[in-house]
Amino acid sequence: MNRKLTKILMSGVLLISLLAIPTFASAAQESGTLEDLNVKFVPHDLNESYIVGTKAPNVELVYLNRKSNKQSSFKLSKMSKYTKVKDMKLVDQSIVFSTYEFAGYSEQNYRIMKYDIAKGTLSELLFNKGQITLQGASNTGLVYTVDSAIKGNELWYYDNKSKKKTKLESSVGSAHMSGDVIAYTVPSASLMELNEAVYYVSAKNLKNKVQVPFDGENVKTNGKYIAFWCNNTNLSTDRSVYIYNIATKETFDYSIVEEGDSVNQDIVFMGNSVIAWNTDNSQTKVKATTVYDLKTDDVLETDESFMPIAASKTEILFYDPVAKGYLIYKN
Repeated sequence: MNRKLTKILMSGVLLISLLAIPTFASAAQESGTLEDLNVKFVPHDLNESYIVGTKAPNVELVYLNRKSNKQSSFKLSKMSKYTKVKDMKLVDQSIVFSTYEFAGYSEQNYRIMKYDIAKGTLSELLFNKGQITLQGASNTGLVYTVDSAIKGNELWYYDNKSKKKTKLESSVGSAHMSGDVIAYTVPSASLMELNEAVYYVSAKNLKNKVQVPFDGENVKTNGKYIAFWCNNTNLSTDRSVYIYNIATKETFDYSIVEEGDSVNQDIVFMGNSVIAWNTDNSQTKVKATTVYDLKTDDVLETDESFMPIAASKTEILFYDPVAKGYLIYKN
């Protein structure tokens, strides 16, 4: 059973003291909520209606209708024989994804596309000669970066209704979007500073950006909360997960990840739960994954071999590198 956590108010931060953390995988398997996902493609995202992904070598969109269990696909060769998928987000019944053209020697002609599953239609939203990365998407719009190793990654917002592009920042470390909320981090001018300034802005008022009281990296949002990793010191790899409540302006500090070769952290939201994890230097072995329920303050720790891929309001999609298969946890 999960144990509630004790909240201690300290310096304006609600510190969560971990008493005991049950093993997520064991609890889920006992309750029958951890199920194998048997699909013949690589899943990237999911919601209650669809599971979407690609087939190697990333030249085909694949989507599974979960109600009918019917699998369908869209071949990118209809665009160009050199086109490959880069990033992908599932928004209701549409797949928003980025592509590039690769002719064997260089990547170019990046696009952000939208495939309407219900209508079977494809539309081009954005084009850029150089590299772009899709960071987040919702029914309101999407955020993406124009990437440059020299100048930094520019953050742009594309509005679905007006079709207008707006530059938000000249250089960001990470970015995400859910609903009307756009969250992002801005790197420090100091090379010694690992944490980045965390901001959020509403798509309804792009000029009114708000800085979160604490710095971090690898930011994600569900429209109500903003979650990010915080490096507790620049001299070690001790890290915490900070979760900021947009409505109350409170910041929660969750469990510390112990010092070691734990890097490449990331976060996804499952409704009002935060799934945070970090890997080893090879990015192939998960060092620790923890699920934080923001309504109950319950904490679950996963089997360390499971790699979170994506999450919906009630489910988490995992990859099991040992069994080389996919699992779905249903909350």
